[in-house]
Amino acid sequence: MKKQYLFFVALFCAQLSWAEITSSVDLRLYYAPVNGQSENELRLALQGVIGNHTAVCYKQLGILMQWSDTENADGVHVIDMYTDCTFTTSGAITWSNTSSVGGGMNREHTVPQSWFNENEPMRSDAFHVFPTDCKANGHRSSYLYGECENGSSLSSNKCKEIGRLGSSDWQEYSGTVYEVADEYKGDIARGYFYMATRYAGQCENWSGGAFTDENLGLSNYTAALMLKWHRQDPVSEKELLRNEVIYGNPAFNKSDKKQGNRNPFIDFPELVEYIWGEKKGQSVEVSVLETAYVEEPIDPHEGLENTPAGPAATKILRDGQMLILVGGHVFSLTGQCIE
Repeated sequence: MKKQYLFFVALFCAQLSWAEITSSVDLRLYYAPVNGQSENELRLALQGVIGNHTAVCYKQLGILMQWSDTENADGVHVIDMYTDCTFTTSGAITWSNTSSVGGGMNREHTVPQSWFNENEPMRSDAFHVFPTDCKANGHRSSYLYGECENGSSLSSNKCKEIGRLGSSDWQEYSGTVYEVADEYKGDIARGYFYMATRYAGQCENWSGGAFTDENLGLSNYTAALMLKWHRQDPVSEKELLRNEVIYGNPAFNKSDKKQGNRNPFIDFPELVEYIWGEKKGQSVEVSVLETAYVEEPIDPHEGLENTPAGPAATKILRDGQMLILVGGHVFSLTGQCIE
């Protein structure tokens, strides 16, 4: 499934069906305890908001993922971030082992279980566990994420892996890395920022090399990589729905399984900049942050009367805010012309 970003690329090339995704909680009240905090104090304040969640039994994650990881939360068409394989389910997602791509699915821990000794609640925390093809899952193994232009991908006569494994292209890390497809890099990054926040004080002692005390729960390499991926791949409809399902919004979660907490970096992507990015040292006021949620369908022509109809839209991040650059003009996510 390709991401349908909450931007108006469709202004010039296609008709998008805008999903009305709203939060089941007042986000500014939910995150009010973090007001006035910065850097590590902000990370710890966020931990206080999202910590002590209700752990879903590891064996029952497939019940939750029937809704958190299917297209438009339809409970049928499973989204696999590692392959282009077609997986469907008529109930809880089931797990299997197979020797070929497309043969079955498994639970992929983007933060490998071995790094935290398979301890709970990390092992079953749905914000970093996704259903993926089990052969591709094994291909990623426990390698760090990274970028590897010359990496290799697996395939079968059914489908192929869209991620790849190879030698890191970054000077900061020379080992073997796994690179996910561009459309899912932000998903992985916001999951890592969540883990470094939810498990602040613990993650610094995990093995694997990604979580350390170098940069507020992350290694310098991982923090830099995840910042890049977070900025390049803004929050998608898929992530908004997943956030709501895991939280327990009954409009999208049709099961009795929920964690009751949220990923703050999906709700307010700009928070990443205050902890690891360009706004380190600045205090947060949630009331001025731009939420990733759309409260109503966007009129693709609102405020865009003078916008050229030809150029393609480009996603940019400025001062921690996701914006759209079109034909020399800058627009907010709601279509307001800024300059």
